[in-house]
Amino acid sequence: MAVAARSDRLARTRALTLARVKPLHWLGAIVAASFVVRTLTGWLRASPVYFPDEYIYSELGRSLAEHGRLLVRGSAAHFPAVLQPLLTAPAWLAGDVETSFRLVQLEGAFVMSLAAVPVYLLARRLDLSAGPALAIAALSLAVPDMLYAGWVLADPFAYPLALSALAAGVSALARPSRRSQVAFVAFAGLATLARVQFVVLPACFLLASVALGLRERRLRQTLTEQRLAFGLFALALIPFAVAGPDALLGYYRGVLDLGLDPLAIGKWAAADAMLVLYSSGWVLAPGAVLGLALAVWRPRSRAELAFGVLASLFSLAVLFQAGLYAANGADRIQERYFFYVLPLAFLAFGLFASRGWPHRVPHALLAGALIAVSARVPLAGFAASDGRSNSPLLFSAGELENLIGDTGLASLAIAATVALLSLAAALLGFRPRRATGVAVALGLGACALSSAGAVAYDHGLSTRVRANVVPGNPSMVDDAELGDATLVQSPLGDKGFATEELFWNRSLKSLVLMPGTPLPDAFAVEHAQIGRDGTLLAGGKPLTRPMLVDSYGATMRFRGAREVARTRLYRLLEPSSRPRLALYAPGRYFDGWLAPEGSVRVWPATPAGSVAGRLSFSLSLPSSADPVVVRLRYPRGRQVVSVRPDAPTSVTLSACSPGPWQVHLSAPFTGSIGPRFVSVRSTEPVFRADQKAC
Repeated sequence: MAVAARSDRLARTRALTLARVKPLHWLGAIVAASFVVRTLTGWLRASPVYFPDEYIYSELGRSLAEHGRLLVRGSAAHFPAVLQPLLTAPAWLAGDVETSFRLVQLEGAFVMSLAAVPVYLLARRLDLSAGPALAIAALSLAVPDMLYAGWVLADPFAYPLALSALAAGVSALARPSRRSQVAFVAFAGLATLARVQFVVLPACFLLASVALGLRERRLRQTLTEQRLAFGLFALALIPFAVAGPDALLGYYRGVLDLGLDPLAIGKWAAADAMLVLYSSGWVLAPGAVLGLALAVWRPRSRAELAFGVLASLFSLAVLFQAGLYAANGADRIQERYFFYVLPLAFLAFGLFASRGWPHRVPHALLAGALIAVSARVPLAGFAASDGRSNSPLLFSAGELENLIGDTGLASLAIAATVALLSLAAALLGFRPRRATGVAVALGLGACALSSAGAVAYDHGLSTRVRANVVPGNPSMVDDAELGDATLVQSPLGDKGFATEELFWNRSLKSLVLMPGTPLPDAFAVEHAQIGRDGTLLAGGKPLTRPMLVDSYGATMRFRGAREVARTRLYRLLEPSSRPRLALYAPGRYFDGWLAPEGSVRVWPATPAGSVAGRLSFSLSLPSSADPVVVRLRYPRGRQVVSVRPDAPTSVTLSACSPGPWQVHLSAPFTGSIGPRFVSVRSTEPVFRADQKAC
């Protein structure tokens, strides 16, 4: 009996202690826990991998810290989404890139975790009790897209700002006041400065005002009540009208040229909507759909109606944006555009649950329909190749495939899990007393598992990128202390690898593209020309800076420069005089594989000299390949070389020319290695001067 009495006292003590903890304290604990977890998981990330975006934001932040101007590679960058660079610029004042990178991640983890605050406040505005409001706030920080907290992107800042704008917008619609309208305009403006896509917020607010006015049969009065917000937005449009869309959109001006294909946009928007179901934990989705519908058609308060209308319009807008971008060449899920609707889905579920789980049969039918959707459109179809690059949820699916080792089994496991969650949702509708707690727990568990999978996949990817692209010291150019340097990129060089080097090395001030190299991004580059003596000319002037030279897609050898450091993919050269190319073989990859088309070019040893000697190399194929024929074309003839598996074939060509000499190589496609199309392997071409060759 004494033991039982002590147990009862302990239980009462714990209950009283928990009761004394105010909801805002719990909210603070949720934010703090998320901040710690996201900081630690972010710091485990070896290197940025989402290029060019992470490079662009880091370069803008660095330029603001160093020069007070928006520059990319020393030239002005017309980039409208300036909030992230402005807020992270102090972090780039640190002494090295690694420290700055970690500070930016720290800032991102803190700011993105603050998204729980507007979600909680909006839940309370909708008359949800403190417990469900806290659960919804926690759900908003458990989604797999919180992965972006550790990335150098605008999303960690845009996420809480967009949700704050929506919370303020609901408040302004429900109870119009100067304070709420100014708050909405301010948060919408800041969200747009973080991500330009949120320029749709004012339009959604205007349409929501019209919808409320029509619903309540007081359209003129409703619009008059919002005149302050409309007036402030009209003022914001003046510079847009004066400067023109091209000037204000800058980097994003290409959006004006996007095509409107309704079928393609609808297809991708539907796929994005399906991803919302997965990212929201699936089990909550039927209730969220019904909750949003009830908020619009049978609202219990003006705040509910305002939320239902504004949330619906905003969700449609961002899904349209994602579908539009995917339909215009991206051809992949654009989760970065629409994950902002996930907290709205959780709030809609909260409205449904607060009604006591009504309409149980439609709820069960919706749950069953979702099973059919998941079976008809499996995730594996969107995660193929690089289709998962813009989706943390598909990252999680990719990690499951890695763990199981079979794409089909992984898809089956996902489908089985989704079916169980749908079944649970259907059954919970008939047990409303405990349904909410169980559903939220299942939703939190599903979101947490997806989030863990996304983090694991991202960490594995970033670790491989750092090990393969910038092994050892990623800032080797900075640490060589050679001063301002130039990155020299070849036509088959990987632009992602180049961006990795540019991110990690502040001293790489310019990017020079060899002839035929495609533009890596929309910012400043210099196009190289090769002089008759092998001198690289950029802007008509000899390139005399230290150079980080691409070895991924070409073999380049210079005179007048010494090698300071190297990796498998790049060589760092310091000029000892005017650097001049001695040999250039575009199309020969770092591992010896040749592209189906390539060449080798040789220059004289002296500017006024001639080429006289022999070029030699060996061609080979692995044992599993079929024999191929390599065709060579050079100034004095043609040659056909047969290459058989496991039988290296030596090639020696006489090179005689009063100036540069070149041989073209062509061979049939034999396979692909990642994104590379290859033919045969070749040792490094070696030129030996020999007057007898002529």
